[in-house]
Amino acid sequence: MTRFIEVNATECMTTTLLVFTDLDGTLLDHYSYDFSAASDALNSLKTLGIPCVLNTSKTYAELLELRGALRHKDPFIVENGAAVYLPVNSRFDSTPEWTQRGDYWVKAFGPDRQQLIATAKTMKSRFDFVGYHELTVEQLMEHTGLDAHTATLSMEREFTEPLIWNDSNNALAEFRGLMAEKGIKVQKGGRFVHLMGQNCDKAVAMKWLTERYQNNTSDVVKSIALGDGENDVEMISKANIPVVVRSPVHVPPEIPNRNDVWITDSYGPKGWSEAINQALTNEGFI
Repeated sequence: MTRFIEVNATECMTTTLLVFTDLDGTLLDHYSYDFSAASDALNSLKTLGIPCVLNTSKTYAELLELRGALRHKDPFIVENGAAVYLPVNSRFDSTPEWTQRGDYWVKAFGPDRQQLIATAKTMKSRFDFVGYHELTVEQLMEHTGLDAHTATLSMEREFTEPLIWNDSNNALAEFRGLMAEKGIKVQKGGRFVHLMGQNCDKAVAMKWLTERYQNNTSDVVKSIALGDGENDVEMISKANIPVVVRSPVHVPPEIPNRNDVWITDSYGPKGWSEAINQALTNEGFI
């Protein structure tokens, strides 16, 4: 987790690296959701004690099982930055604003999902979209390729409402403006358009969690963020090391105000692994 950097003959400083990663299309293959191509790099992070924070549109229910498969023990961020989950036995001291859910402290940024659904329904006559809550498990399976069990877990949302957007990009821009007037953010992901509170963002959650780590160490905390979609742009743009993982289904998103973005050569988890290994080499961890 920590490495030493020589400053001069009498002084040295240390740095802590944090990894923030999207899942679908990034750490997980876009089509198969397989992560085996990233297994060696994940093991390297575990060996070095470098936290790997999952920062995803997925739900708490989905991540409980996926974290088991990944052997993941670090904090995680759900529903596009709507809430941060921290293991109760971690280094972080709870505060009155946190709630406890099972073995985790929860810091929530987003409104209740039902509020988002109610607002979206007022727009149904003007725009062509289908809400997540309207889908059957079978329809969600067809749209995403998920199996029945995983699709069911995906529907257990708390803070956000994904939409299947069937309208034009111009219509989406208009819809985004109208929802912003109602205090709701609209973000486009790899498969869905996501509705969430204005303060919900992967970058906001990343910043909040990075500050918690910084408050617990005298090291310099440095972040690397990896993602493939529009809903990853802010997270990537705010990281010390910005990485766009190449997607097989869309062009790499532009990252504003950064001329140092890495765009991987390979797709999905293979590209993710290449970027992690390069970062570990560049930062002197391996």
